[in-house]
Amino acid sequence: MSSLAQEESRSISENVTWGQRKRMADGKVSFAYSRFLGLDKDKETGKIVVNPEQAETVRLIFSLFLEGMTPHSIATELTSRGIKTPSGKDVWNQQTVRRMLSNEKYKGECVIIRTSQRKAA
Repeated sequence: MSSLAQEESRSISENVTWGQRKRMADGKVSFAYSRFLGLDKDKETGKIVVNPEQAETVRLIFSLFLEGMTPHSIATELTSRGIKTPSGKDVWNQQTVRRMLSNEKYKGECVIIRTSQRKAA
């Protein structure tokens, strides 16, 4: 029974890996659109589209950071301007700003495959 379970697990793993590689080859990216500021998913095509209003907020965050502001001071500034967080809250948290500044998708550096594949010896 354990041999069958192990083989089934391996088979599922291979199918999932194949599906991920197929999506990558097709250029499909998946992420939490509802909590991602500046990008939306087009309902008809399923492709990524820029949300101009939210994208302006993302540009502001990166501009303020490049001017030397800390994530805490950026969060305070965004809250004072009445800009909503990615989850729709009124008060910004420095951790939210810090995550946005380090998020590869906001920086345009989306890494699809993170681990190297082992070659058979």
